[in-house]
Amino acid sequence: MIRRGEGVHQKQLPIVLIVENDVLLRLVTASNLRELGFEVFEAADAAEAVTVLNTIAVDAVLSDTGIPGRMDGFALARWVRERRLDTRIILSSTAKQSLGEAAEYATLLAKPYADAEVQKLLRRMLLH
Repeated sequence: MIRRGEGVHQKQLPIVLIVENDVLLRLVTASNLRELGFEVFEAADAAEAVTVLNTIAVDAVLSDTGIPGRMDGFALARWVRERRLDTRIILSSTAKQSLGEAAEYATLLAKPYADAEVQKLLRRMLLH
């Protein structure tokens, strides 16, 4: 696979940021997405996510709604939406939640989710 910046006519990998405080889930999801051809960055909370987002043009954010810190997943989604209109947002949760106002710009993915669900959703959002 070709990485960004290696050639003008080369295919670019979709970049996904996973924001998840469950380390095992984050590592497994990131590993599986990398195997599928995505470039993946990881963050344990919104503060780390904001650092990544201020540095890299991310195509999609997959964030848990219940991440710790000053911003939960919903607040992070609003922050992303206000600054990066072209970044796709997926919020995941174990609780039965409604996206509320975030339904305008985010997709809800129920936990536990299968790798195939994440892959299908990201491919639909980014590659078609």
